[in-house]
Amino acid sequence: MVDQRFPKTCRLLDSLAYEQVFKKPDVRVSNKYFLILGRWTGFEQARLGVIVAKKNIARANQRNRIKRLVREVFRVRKTSLAPIDLVVMTRKGLQELENSECLTYIHDLIKEIEKKKPSI
Repeated sequence: MVDQRFPKTCRLLDSLAYEQVFKKPDVRVSNKYFLILGRWTGFEQARLGVIVAKKNIARANQRNRIKRLVREVFRVRKTSLAPIDLVVMTRKGLQELENSECLTYIHDLIKEIEKKKPSI
């Protein structure tokens, strides 16, 4: 049985971890609603950080909904990702989408990242 949890070891917890991804991202994928930056790491698994700016999505309940959707996609797909630190940032207009549409956009970007997996 595959581990489907989202423990602290799968999260970017401090500003230093975010800063390392922002300074020199190895992967950059985006669409109209999301920008994902990634940096390959030496950890045994992928880690996730989510940034939903108040200026892009004003209502807290919408920001929380989007963060839950992003975490859910990551939780389900984390075993297929190489060890990478991902920072997901949102853009304006995302709160207008239904959950299914939002999930589709996120899944597409995660698929792009999986294709860019470095060969060892």
